[in-house]
Amino acid sequence: MTAPPIDCYVSDSPEIADLTGRYGDRLQRMTRYEGLLTIMLIASALGDGFLDPEGEPSIELRIRLYLSGGYRMSRELQTALTALDDCDERQVTALLVALICYTSAELTDLALSG
Repeated sequence: MTAPPIDCYVSDSPEIADLTGRYGDRLQRMTRYEGLLTIMLIASALGDGFLDPEGEPSIELRIRLYLSGGYRMSRELQTALTALDDCDERQVTALLVALICYTSAELTDLALSG
């Protein structure tokens, strides 16, 4: 079963439409490993900002930390995710929710196929 396009999981916000327009296709082409890694990266970066009101969430910093910890990621994905540091936190949060929904649908299909 083919998962619906990622933009079906996000609101009608013009900002979100812009983000999914720029990153949606790339997100849909990610491997399961890349998708789960992306969720971890974005969630941990956003968590830094939510836990420390003075902190500045940085996906680029998280990428460096994860890569030094042995995770692997293509240069293309690193570039796309680092660009999210320039986006509004709400937009990145909505993109995270969309990616979780998209990945959840894929994982549900996997679980039910066995």
